[in-house]
Amino acid sequence: MKIETLVYRKIDEYKPKGELNHTAKMFLDISSVRHHNVKGHIERVALMAEGVAKILKYDSKAAFFAGLMHDIGKLVLPYSLFEDKDITPQEYAEIKTHALAGYTMLKNKHLFTALCAGLHHALYESGYGLTIADFPKNWNPKLIRKVLNIAAVVSVCDFIDAYTHRHTKILDGSGKESEDIEVMLKTKYPEDQPIIEAALRVSKDKLFQP
Repeated sequence: MKIETLVYRKIDEYKPKGELNHTAKMFLDISSVRHHNVKGHIERVALMAEGVAKILKYDSKAAFFAGLMHDIGKLVLPYSLFEDKDITPQEYAEIKTHALAGYTMLKNKHLFTALCAGLHHALYESGYGLTIADFPKNWNPKLIRKVLNIAAVVSVCDFIDAYTHRHTKILDGSGKESEDIEVMLKTKYPEDQPIIEAALRVSKDKLFQP
C-alpha cells in the first residue's frame, strides 16, 4: 500500500475529536500543491511516531496526529526552503519560525497537537520553539507529561527521517556532526534512550527507507 493511502486510511480509522481529521486532510492536500517534500516527510513521521508509541505503550493516536501536524507551520514559508538545496544561515533562521507558527495555527482548535508542534524542536539543548511556560496553567502534570512524551517521540522521528531523506546543508558549515545516526541521537536526546531505541527499530521498516 502506498504511504499516502495508508495515512489517509488511518486518519479515517482513528476518528479524532474536534475535527482534527479534517484539519489533517486539509494540511495534506495543501502540502501536495507545492510542499511535496514536506508532505512526504510528515506522512513518514506520522507513521513512525505511531509505531514508536505502540512499542512504548504511549497514545498511538496522539502520536500519529502530532507527527502528521508537526510541520504545519511550514505552509506559511516559501516552499523553496524545503527543496533539498543548500541554505544560508538567514534562511535557516526563517525555517526555525515554523514551530511557533504551527502552534499558532493549531492552538485554538487542537491544543494538544498544537503544543506538540510547538515543542518538537525545543526538546534538546540548542532547540527552539515553545517552553514549559507556554502550557496552560490549569493543566495537570500527567497531561503535561503526556504532551512532552509525544512531542519527544515526534522530535526523534523527525530527526531520523530528516537524516535519512534530506540533503539540505547550511552554508555556514553546520550540519551533520557524525555519520552515525545513533551517536547523534544519543548526543541530542540524552534523556530519551527508550524513544531512540524504539524509533531506530521502527525506522528499519522498508516503508521509511529512501
